[in-house]
Amino acid sequence: MDAGNEEGIFKELKKDFESTLGELIPGALHNFANSLSGILGRSGLLEERAKKHFELITNSGCQIDDEILEGCKKIIYDADLIAEEANRFLCLFNDVAGKFQRLQDTDLQRINLSELVEAEMKFLQFYPDSKDNIKIKLTLDRKIPEVSGVKADYSISLLEIIRHSMSFMKDSELKDLVISTGHDDSHVYVKIKDTGTPVAHDRSLHDPDGEKSGFSNALLLLKKYGTLVQLAYESGFNVISIRIPY
Repeated sequence: MDAGNEEGIFKELKKDFESTLGELIPGALHNFANSLSGILGRSGLLEERAKKHFELITNSGCQIDDEILEGCKKIIYDADLIAEEANRFLCLFNDVAGKFQRLQDTDLQRINLSELVEAEMKFLQFYPDSKDNIKIKLTLDRKIPEVSGVKADYSISLLEIIRHSMSFMKDSELKDLVISTGHDDSHVYVKIKDTGTPVAHDRSLHDPDGEKSGFSNALLLLKKYGTLVQLAYESGFNVISIRIPY
């Protein structure tokens, strides 16, 4: 695959990704709004309690009784909750910002695929279909050897492959998604298992509704790194095994 073709495939995948922003942004805003509502609600409650109990302290001539102490405990508890919500909000924001940063990262570098998969799964939560009763299990090798490549390539390809697996579980009663990473003496692997429609010979080319998918382009984009891909059906799971030399 020549450099011009690689660039074309990346642009096509990025175009596909950008076309989903219409469904992505409402989910992201909903998550942000929930955190912000929690912060604002607790802030208002904290203000009311502070006023009430400061008045009690003033009116009691600074005599600290059980009611005042209990009120102070509640104020401290609410302050802690506000801090938790603020941290959660910041994490959500970083999950989104991190994805867009990865898509702009086109430098050749060493990449830890376990860390990348974890980051992509955090971003995946903003898609509505990720909350469609899908049980997700991650088994990640934290000491996995790093591979060489462009982070933007891996980021856009892995998310496309994972979402492809999820799309095949749309009508399944059992919805289990299992993602694992590991390595041997020469290759790093990422395995994506789903309980969707059993794998077919043309799965790499089409979505469940028969439309051509970005799955094949994602695999082609990773192919320049010497990636080996196997599709199989084992013990009730479709298995996509991606092996990359390091």
